[in-house]
Formats: sequence, structure tokens, C-alpha cells
Amino acid sequence: MRTIIAPVNFSPNSGNAARYAADMAVAVQADLYLLYVLQLPVSVAEFPLNDYVFNEMQESGAEALKQLQEELEKRTEGKIKVFTDMEIGSVEAKIEEYCKEKHPFTVVMGATGHTLETALAGSNVGTAMQRLRYPLIVVPESVNFKKISKVVLACDLDDISGGMPVKPTFLKELRDLFQTKFEVVNINTTSQARTTAAVMDSEAWKSCLEESFPEVHIVETDNVELGIGKYLFEHGADMLIVFPKKHNFFAFHKSHAKRLALNGNVPIMSIHS
Repeated sequence: MRTIIAPVNFSPNSGNAARYAADMAVAVQADLYLLYVLQLPVSVAEFPLNDYVFNEMQESGAEALKQLQEELEKRTEGKIKVFTDMEIGSVEAKIEEYCKEKHPFTVVMGATGHTLETALAGSNVGTAMQRLRYPLIVVPESVNFKKISKVVLACDLDDISGGMPVKPTFLKELRDLFQTKFEVVNINTTSQARTTAAVMDSEAWKSCLEESFPEVHIVETDNVELGIGKYLFEHGADMLIVFPKKHNFFAFHKSHAKRLALNGNVPIMSIHS
């Protein structure tokens, strides 16, 4: 049985991501786990919470989890099992530990705003994208789940020339579940010669995905974020997949995400190698 994990904090965008996760769980026949991490204030180390306040925080979290669970069970008409868990500690560490225990099909988190920059800024999402070794979907606010028919894979020239940067197992599973069509998009800001080489090497991607035969599009532009945004606007997609790399993930995304408008309605999935 597949498992989907939705970390929640009961904010509006977190609730929307949980609904997205529930609808996706129905589509892929997965169990849904709602995870709430009670993160104690930094000041607790110097001024410990008394038992009354701590118990109130736990009871409040448990009640909010129960209400969300009931909402999602009603929404999905009992077609999936919805479980809840509450942990105490660091949000990032607890999510990582929980994933190692559950081995999820994917993790779904909510993001505020319509740009990757706002998804990363001041939240746990950026850390999760960097650290989690499971597919992570970041859902912009107000976006609802729909069949993942078309996926854009954003990559650089090294990805294309070196072949698929991740094992294609998960992508093949997406293809089998949704008859997904993949389009590989490289925003090329280098020489035309390297572009030609990338197109020639793109057969490595096709062989990795076998009969999926992804289309490879080379977009010539001096601005990465505008190039991706323009491609999504003109061609549309149900999801954008990025491949975070341990050392250059933030160097790439913090420099190019500032104006990367995700067409207002495109979830981002990160998959680690």
C-alpha cells in the first residue's frame, strides 16, 4: 500500500496542501498520514514551559488534527485511510525521521505565494527540499489536485549530457498511474555548441524512461527564471519537477527563483538523486 505524508501546521496553505494530498491519495490508492510537529519556542530552553501550558499546546494540536482528519475523511468519502500523528521537536528533523519510518510514495507540503522564492523563504519547505530523500511536492496556495497528465522536468545541461539524474522508478510509476507525458526543459544560457551537444545526448533521458519518450526542449534565454516561467505559461503543466543537488541546490534556486512565477497553479516536485 502506498503512503502519502502531509506535514501540517493548520495554516490555510497547509490545510490546502492536506486536501491536495488527500485527493492524490484517492487517485493513487494510498494511505494518508497527517503529521503535526509541535515545535517548542526557542525561549523554552531558558524559561521552561509549565505543565499547564504544554498540555494546552498538545491538546490544541490533537484537536486540530482530529478536525482535519474528519474533514478529509468526509472529503474522500471513506475511500482512503487517514491517520494522524503528533511529534515534539524540530520540524525538519521529525519530518525526516517520519519519512524514514513510513517510506512514503511522496510528501506534500504547502507553500505561501506563487513563486519558488516565497515557498522557500522563512519556512520549513526549503529545508525539506534540500534534505528529504523522498519525492516532495510543494503546493502553491489555492491549487487543487488534478490528474498529473503533463510534467515538465527542469534540468541543466549537465543533467541532460549525464543522463537521468535520478533513478527513473518513481517517474515510471507516475507514468503508469496517470499516463503522464514528460517534457524535459533546459534553459540554456551558454553557447549554441553546448545546446547542440545536449540535444544529441538527450537520448539518455529517453532510454531511461523507455516508452515515455520525453520531449526535450532547449530554451535560449539569458534569464533562467523567466525562461521557465515563460515555458510554463505557453505550454502548461500539471507539475514542475526539479532535481535538487546536495551542493548547488540553493545556489541555483535562490538565484533563479526570485522571479520564477509558477503560472500561479503549478505544484513543484523535488526528487533527489
